[in-house]
Amino acid sequence: MVEENTTTTSTTKHDWFETQAVLDLKRWFQAIISSHKTLFTLLWLAAFTSAFLWQRDAVSGLVVLHGGGESLKKSESSLLYPKLRPAGFSLVDFGGVGDGVTMNTKAFERAVSEISKLGEKGGGQLNVPPGRWLTAPFNLTSHITLFLHQDAVILGVQDEKYWPLVPALPSYGYGREHPGPRYTSLIHGQNLTDVVITGHNGTINGQGQTWWTKYLQKVLNHTRGPLVQILWSSDILITNITLRDSPFWTLHPYDCKNVTIKNLTILAPVYRAPNTDGIDPGKYLLL
Repeated sequence: MVEENTTTTSTTKHDWFETQAVLDLKRWFQAIISSHKTLFTLLWLAAFTSAFLWQRDAVSGLVVLHGGGESLKKSESSLLYPKLRPAGFSLVDFGGVGDGVTMNTKAFERAVSEISKLGEKGGGQLNVPPGRWLTAPFNLTSHITLFLHQDAVILGVQDEKYWPLVPALPSYGYGREHPGPRYTSLIHGQNLTDVVITGHNGTINGQGQTWWTKYLQKVLNHTRGPLVQILWSSDILITNITLRDSPFWTLHPYDCKNVTIKNLTILAPVYRAPNTDGIDPGKYLLL
């Protein structure tokens, strides 16, 4: 009887040790899994925090790249406006106010005048910042880049008294809708070379609704003007912008050479927006 009890006790102890070994092994695996989850969580939090801080710096106009104890900073202007000309200007430098109400014609004219002096040095770039920039028609100059921020909108004033009259196109010899002179385009140029109109898909809006209504009511005394018109010029690039709601034809490069148009969005209603053609090209046009 003594031997039987001894054997039973020995077997019970053996089973107990096996059970403890199994429990210890489970605890060990659970600890490893828990530690890996913790490590994964920490790495995920670190990555999220880094991305958040990077985006915050980018939005504030400051990008910092760390390496070798040095940092590289970029100003807001270099991030928003690529330098395409030797000299760059902002419309606000010339008194522009992008509130959708203030007239900015003088600001555009002063900026273009300043850039016209830089032809022999490669010209200049006029950056139009975010905002709604109300203006009457203005002329471009040679060796200019008009660059629109993605949130910039150039608005054409709707009162025709602010739109100068110019001679009828030679191809017609008379006004398209009325005899005599016609209204100029919102953005105009003639006898120019090396003109670029581009941006981050900013918008030139002719606010043509008033013009369309007056035309249909037959109360206009002169032919409506296009949104963008460039005459007798060469080496023209128009790209990465939106043109919308022109009073008349939207884009009209007339008798120009070496015109390139690409990545251009043109918008106008399909009803009661008469003659808002997209592109009325002359010759030597590359689309």
